[in-house]
Amino acid sequence: PISRIRGWMVVGLVAGHAQAIVGQTIGFLVIDRLGLAPARALEPTGLVLMIGAGSTLLAQWGLIPLLDLRPRALVLAGAGLAGAGCLIVAAAPGLYAIALGYALASLGFGFARPGFTAGASIAVDAATQGAVAGKVTSINGAAFVLGPSIGIGLYQLWRPLPYLATAAALLCLLGYAALTLRNRADAA
Repeated sequence: PISRIRGWMVVGLVAGHAQAIVGQTIGFLVIDRLGLAPARALEPTGLVLMIGAGSTLLAQWGLIPLLDLRPRALVLAGAGLAGAGCLIVAAAPGLYAIALGYALASLGFGFARPGFTAGASIAVDAATQGAVAGKVTSINGAAFVLGPSIGIGLYQLWRPLPYLATAAALLCLLGYAALTLRNRADAA
């Protein structure tokens, strides 16, 4: 069974780390790009985070049911959108561009993360669903163990670096997913 979920687990680990890195560094970027004192950056940072959360909810509550995409398609669309959003954030000169990039990245993560979860779940039979659910949960948590530290370290080296690195990782993930992931019905 591990061979049936390995690709999905890789997707979850990479996408989860990318999301953790972007989410944990975005407040620092708002402070630095806008030249604000940390206390004055609370409102614009909150705005960016709220727009990102709204984008994720739009994907999960609105677009996924509407588009009825299969797990592989969710991962592919999500990695592409999130990568594009990260590139926009890296180059964003001000608040609205940061918010736009973060919204696009969050929309992508809103597709990719449920795609990974669903893909891993349906890759196995009913008898191994519990074991896979445990692995999915551990992958989701693992991203927030090292992801924030990696993101802050990259940010200290060069402010655009966390977003450029996550965009590159998501581009690689897009290629990896296109080559390795199969919906269960496609694999038979």
